[in-house]
Amino acid sequence: MIEGEPISRPINVSIYFTELLSKKVTANGKKIGKLQDLLIIETLRCPEVTHFVVNQRGREAPLIIPWEKVLSIHESTIAVVSDFLSPYEHKPAEGAIRLQEYILNKKVIDLKDHEIKMVHDLHLIINMFNKLLVFEVDFSNLNNLRRYGLQWLAKFIQSGNEEEVSTIPWNDIQLLPPSPGEEKRGFNIKSLKKSLSRMHPVDLADIIEDMDQDQRVVVFSELDTSMASDTLEEIAPPIQREIVSVLTREKAVAVINEMTPGQAADVLEGIPYDEARDILDTMTAEKAKKVRSILEKSEENILDYTTTRFIMLPPDARVETVRDEYPRLARDKDVIMYLYIVDDSDILRGIVDIKELLQADDDANLIDIMVYEMITLTTESTLKEAAEEFTRYDFRALPVTDPDGKIIGVVPYRDIMKLRHHTNE
Repeated sequence: MIEGEPISRPINVSIYFTELLSKKVTANGKKIGKLQDLLIIETLRCPEVTHFVVNQRGREAPLIIPWEKVLSIHESTIAVVSDFLSPYEHKPAEGAIRLQEYILNKKVIDLKDHEIKMVHDLHLIINMFNKLLVFEVDFSNLNNLRRYGLQWLAKFIQSGNEEEVSTIPWNDIQLLPPSPGEEKRGFNIKSLKKSLSRMHPVDLADIIEDMDQDQRVVVFSELDTSMASDTLEEIAPPIQREIVSVLTREKAVAVINEMTPGQAADVLEGIPYDEARDILDTMTAEKAKKVRSILEKSEENILDYTTTRFIMLPPDARVETVRDEYPRLARDKDVIMYLYIVDDSDILRGIVDIKELLQADDDANLIDIMVYEMITLTTESTLKEAAEEFTRYDFRALPVTDPDGKIIGVVPYRDIMKLRHHTNE
């Protein structure tokens, strides 16, 4: 090959990155090393490969061979020009992006499915301009098969799972902020901010929950206040509190100030008292007053919120009779969707949902259709504990029993959750 002679390569050829790794590299038919990595530059649509990094056995410095000097890529070898190779023997330039450490086996955001996924391989193509581009990201776990020369097995497995899409275009992924100790050259914080700003807070919350703590801090630091507040509301409470604890005080106050008082109280009650107090002291006076009011109420005893206007029936009551009498039984009651089954001492024995009553056989007794294992509150339960039980089990009411199991009253869902989330908003 004459120096400077154009190289002719087939276009739109598909290559998997893991197939290239460790492939033998030859010059004029003689082995000069193995492919160790690819150097890339970020372009508008997808990364462009600029150099092949070739590991030379017994030599400290690799060969950094420009893509223009690559003659061909075969099943077992990569052929490069046979001119003098010594100018290419050096370490990658400062700031060079090595494809393997940049993204392979790293987690990224799948912007289509709004999930964090692991990159197991990369799909490369040679375009019509003879450029080698990183075209798609592959999430399937078949890279090890390709790396060990078992491409046929990887293809066979893929062909049997055609409905499960494992590759997406590079444009549809977003790199995550580097983890501690991880240097990710080429990471673009502006690109991250732009991608996240387009998401619905619910989708973004799911993604943030899958990040590590340091990545969450980076993300929240980049979100505008309104978006950060809306997203924080959708995140699980333990992670909410973790995020608030590590944000700067200024950012934490700004985000919580955007919330309703009830939502702000939910977040603040889970963090250390000193931190919550400092945030409250920095919030607007009116908002802080409302949040403090809710926080104080959260420790109130649940007995202050119970009603005695509910339906109690004996276990041997007949289904047909109860159905016929239901309009009378439900009159003036606060809780009508559940029947509380008690013995002669008002000890709670079971609960019947009204739907079960309507679907049961006429001749059955309530003892035959009642639920024995029940979630109950105690006379010592707080408003906060009641709200947590409602959130966990999604009931429309919860009974309150004394230490002997006697039913004292019932707490309606609407009374607790409306108070907790909307009072003084």
